Amino acid sequence: MNVLAINVGNSRTAAGWFSKGKIRRSARSETASPVILEAVANDETPDGIMLGSVAPKRNKAWAQLVKKTFPKVPVLWMDSKLDFGIGVDLKRPDQTGHDRFADAVAAAELCGTPCIACDFGTATTFNLVLPKRGFAGGVIAPGYGMWFDALAHAAQLPKLKPGGIKLKTGRNTEEAMRLSARWGYRGMVTEILWQLGKACGKKDPFICATGGYAKSVLADAGLKIPVFPDLTLHGLARIYELNRG
Repeated sequence: MNVLAINVGNSRTAAGWFSKGKIRRSARSETASPVILEAVANDETPDGIMLGSVAPKRNKAWAQLVKKTFPKVPVLWMDSKLDFGIGVDLKRPDQTGHDRFADAVAAAELCGTPCIACDFGTATTFNLVLPKRGFAGGVIAPGYGMWFDALAHAAQLPKLKPGGIKLKTGRNTEEAMRLSARWGYRGMVTEILWQLGKACGKKDPFICATGGYAKSVLADAGLKIPVFPDLTLHGLARIYELNRG
């Protein structure tokens, strides 16, 4: 089965072509453009389309684009009531982001359990999957870019683009701000991972990462965590197979 998985995000949308258990091609776009679908479809027609979204205001545009591009292909929208192939131990699954479900499903399949899937996007999420309980929640924290956005609210601090710096002290405003992000964000990430790790009992969890900031943040923090760029897309496609396969 060939599945076109689409993850509508806050900053941009990712699409991937899933075939024989893997994402074969993927692309990303800031707008609902047919180019992204054409790039991943590569002149093929999918057997099914899976749509997940954390940006409801963008849903209509993407739904219309998908229908126009592949009018005869069945479309499934992510829903908390679907079969995920793993347990779901959440108080309000209906309030949980589609991307978090997808990350949990993909991480459990690719890494085994217990595991923690870290998604470094606009926001940073840490999603915990346990052997018996399944997706057991996790933590939602500010994204790396939000660190700089928050500092820019102060009248005399500049608006900086995310980026690391390796110094022992900040000798001007920009250096001081970048060091706060590098050390502070690293501290937040490591503390959250340590706390979630305690929920796994005696067995250490496998930790994996995804998201636009993943590689730069992990390299800056010196954390050796494998990055799966298409983790969310993989999870969405697998959820489609579990429910329409």
